[in-house]
Amino acid sequence: MDDNRLHEYCDNLQIALTYSGKSDIDADYLFSELQPGLLSLADLCRRTDYPALCLDAAKAYGHAYPSPPDAAALLSMHLDMAADHTRTVKAEAEELLSKGKGSPREKGAIDVCNTQFGDAIDDTDTVREAVKGRDAGTANTVLSAIITYYDTCDDAFAEIPLPNPFAKQDDSLSKIISNALALVPIVIS
Repeated sequence: MDDNRLHEYCDNLQIALTYSGKSDIDADYLFSELQPGLLSLADLCRRTDYPALCLDAAKAYGHAYPSPPDAAALLSMHLDMAADHTRTVKAEAEELLSKGKGSPREKGAIDVCNTQFGDAIDDTDTVREAVKGRDAGTANTVLSAIITYYDTCDDAFAEIPLPNPFAKQDDSLSKIISNALALVPIVIS
């Protein structure tokens, strides 16, 4: 079926489900859902929690993927961005640990963060495998766990209480993963 005919069917369904001037569906939205390959980068990013961050991921990592990117490529870009940024913040944690400065409690909190960052990096590969196997449940569960890793780092410092030197990065990384969570159902539909 060609796109014009599909859109005609969507329009007809919208009209059929209209009562008192209001329809239960929007024909254009239904058409876009039925044609995920036709979604533009902007359309895909609007479906995430942080559209500007989504566009940043595409700008920074898009060179490694076919153009224009589809939802699967955009999800991979977010995973690339999260893994790269997590590697950077993990290196910062390792550097702080190697200097040996700070109280034992502060060093303990940094060590907790370092471990959590390592787990987050490892789990981005698990998400890639789950998406490749079309296992949305595993992908969503592991992405949610990754957000929890960043939260655990924040909690380690909240318990001391000392300022978390990784708080800004944890927040940014959580937003990147939140966007990835929003893309999973588009990719695996």
